[in-house]
Amino acid sequence: MNAEFFWEMVKREVEKQHTSFEWLYRKTQIPKGTFSSWKNRNTIPRADEAFLIANALNVSVEYLLTGADQPLETSNKAVHELNATVPFLDDYDMQTLLAAVRSMAARYQSKK
Repeated sequence: MNAEFFWEMVKREVEKQHTSFEWLYRKTQIPKGTFSSWKNRNTIPRADEAFLIANALNVSVEYLLTGADQPLETSNKAVHELNATVPFLDDYDMQTLLAAVRSMAARYQSKK
């Protein structure tokens, strides 16, 4: 496993979802300095920390490590945009909204 690849995949997802590393620090509750240390030392986070990062980005850890897995079908992009519009929603509300969007996406995918 290549740490450089891991961080490139994280960066790609952050950009693709039109969010920021600042958002990722807050969402995972992992300090910015810890992220910087991992990147500077070219290391991959522990499994539990990698899971927090993947979960925040709505992708699998396998995807961040290998690129082999496809990102989960529902992007966080719409959720980020909604959160910017309605900033009073807490994490629970956002997760509820994301679950509804995933359910709708699955229903529409099954109709194809």
